[in-house]
Amino acid sequence: MRDKNLNPLLHFTVESAGHFGDKFGRKKTFAFSIFMMAAATFCIGLVPPYASIGILAPILLTILRIVQGLSVGGEIPGAIAYVSESIPQRRGFACGVIFFSLQLGIALGSLMHGMLISFFSDKELLAWGWRIPFFIGGIFGFFSYKLRRQLKESALFKAIENKTESFPLMVVLKSKLANALGGMLVVGLGASCITLLFLFTPAYLSNVLHIEAHQYVWFSTLAIFVSGLLNIIFGIVADRVSHKWLLIILSILTILLTYPIFFIYTQYFNYVLLALLFSALLVGFAFGVIPSFLAELFPTRIRYSGVAVSYNLGFALFGGLTPLIAMALIYETQLVIAPCFYLIFTALLALFAILCVKPSAKHASDVIQ
Repeated sequence: MRDKNLNPLLHFTVESAGHFGDKFGRKKTFAFSIFMMAAATFCIGLVPPYASIGILAPILLTILRIVQGLSVGGEIPGAIAYVSESIPQRRGFACGVIFFSLQLGIALGSLMHGMLISFFSDKELLAWGWRIPFFIGGIFGFFSYKLRRQLKESALFKAIENKTESFPLMVVLKSKLANALGGMLVVGLGASCITLLFLFTPAYLSNVLHIEAHQYVWFSTLAIFVSGLLNIIFGIVADRVSHKWLLIILSILTILLTYPIFFIYTQYFNYVLLALLFSALLVGFAFGVIPSFLAELFPTRIRYSGVAVSYNLGFALFGGLTPLIAMALIYETQLVIAPCFYLIFTALLALFAILCVKPSAKHASDVIQ
C-alpha cells in the first residue's frame, strides 16, 4: 500500500474520489470534498465583474464551477458509503437524512431566491446581490468541514483497510459492471426527477410558460422541503421493504404522475401546489430509496468507487443533459408539455435496470471482503 500521509489534493486530482475513498478511507475524502466545495463557492462570490477583468471573469467562474462539480462527485458517494457502513442496519434512514439535508440546502436556496427577488431590485441583484448566497454557502461549507474532520472512520473500512485494491475502479468494471450500469440507470431516474421537477422548473415556468417567479417560488420552496422529509420517511421504509419492489413502484408512479404534473403547469396553473407536491412525492421517494440501494450493489472494498461510478454517471448523463433535452423536445415537438416524455422514458429505463440488477448483499454489513 502507498503512504497514507501523501497530499490529499494530489490524489484527489490524479485519481477519482472513489479511488481515494476506497484506498485511504471514507473520512479523508469525505472531508476534503466539502472543503473543495466551500472554497469554490465562496470564491465565486469574489469573482470580479466582466467590466473589471474582461474575459477572465467567465473563465474563473467556469473553473470554480468545475471544482464544485468535482467536489460533489466525491461528496455524495462518500456520504452514501460512509453512513451505509457506519449504520448498516439502518442505512436507509441514514441515507434519507443525508438527502434530506441536501434538499434542505436546495430549499434554502429557493428561499434565498424568493428573498432576493423580494428585497432587491433587478439592478441591485445584477450589481452585487447575486453574490450573497455564495458567501453564505461558502461560510456554512467551511463550518461543515471543521465538523467533518472530527468524524471517525467507518468500522467496515477499518476491517479491510490493509486489503484495499490498488485500482478499485478496474475491479468495479471487471466484476460489478452490470451493477454499476444498472445503478447508473436507477440514479438516472432520480437525477431526471430532481432536475426536471425542481431545478429546471423555475426556468421552464418563467421562460417557456412566462409565469412570474413570485407566483410559484414560495410553493416551490415548500415542496422541496416536503420532499426532503419524504427522503427520511422512505429511507425508513427502505430498511424494512425490498428495494427492488420499492423502486418498481417508484418507476410506475413516475410514469403515472409525470404527465399530470406538466398538464397542471400548462393548463391549470392555479393548482400548481398540487403539481409541486406530486413532484415532492417522486423526488422524496427516489432519494429515500436509491442511495441505500446503491450501497448494497458493491462490497466494502470497492463500495466508494462503485457508488461513485453509478451516481456520477447517472447525474452527468441524465441530470446534466435533462434541461437541454427538455428544451430540445419543446422545440422539436412544439409541445410545452413535451419534457414529461423524457422523464417517462428514464422511468422505463430504470424499471428495466431494476429487474436485471442483482445486489451484492442484503445489508451493507453482509459483504466486507
